[in-house]
Amino acid sequence: MSGIVALFRDLDRLGPGSSESLRWALGVAKTPSDARLLDAGCGTGADISALCAAAPAGQVTALDAIPEFIDRVRARNSKIIAYTGDMTDPPGGPYDLIWSAGAVYTIGVTTALRAWRGHLAPGGHVAFSDLRARVASVPAEVSAFWASEGVDLQGADALDAEVAAAGYRILGSRWVGPAGWASYYGPLEAELDSVDADPELVASLRAEIALWRTHGVSYGYRLVVAKPE
Repeated sequence: MSGIVALFRDLDRLGPGSSESLRWALGVAKTPSDARLLDAGCGTGADISALCAAAPAGQVTALDAIPEFIDRVRARNSKIIAYTGDMTDPPGGPYDLIWSAGAVYTIGVTTALRAWRGHLAPGGHVAFSDLRARVASVPAEVSAFWASEGVDLQGADALDAEVAAAGYRILGSRWVGPAGWASYYGPLEAELDSVDADPELVASLRAEIALWRTHGVSYGYRLVVAKPE
């Protein structure tokens, strides 16, 4: 088992986000109570309970590439369908809403949106969050750190353009608030204090947390709700 999987498998949230942000997205999409929902890149299932609550007469499907994470999802909620697999080719569906909290960076916004289009039901929506610059010129330290993680930190306008170029219309967008970051970094930092993990990985994550505390106002996760044109 890789160090990153061992570190994160017992954490509830694997990236910034909150149930409040998810409920906002579901409201913008006017998600019905009998909706078929997909959590693409679900991690250990932080959003599964809120998705189930939003569609009590529907069906929630969880998908992640990491088998250990899917094992945790299944243990947390026996009512859902959970798969290990590629988020660009989700099983089941078609879905009324595909939700992805902070996971599209692994394949890119354009790739994700184009792949998901064929898995949406008529009138279906996507809702996802992606790391973006909040200011016109982010500090050099921020750009350098995220570049070292393989992220070309662009702004919200660039994200809007990517969504439009993929053939989608944005219905609503907003930033994930500070509480969404704290809900991720707080438990993670406690885990870093207690777990015997890869020192290089631990150092990188501590640097990421420190960067957010110093420069977090200059970048954030942009949450977008959109539908195919």
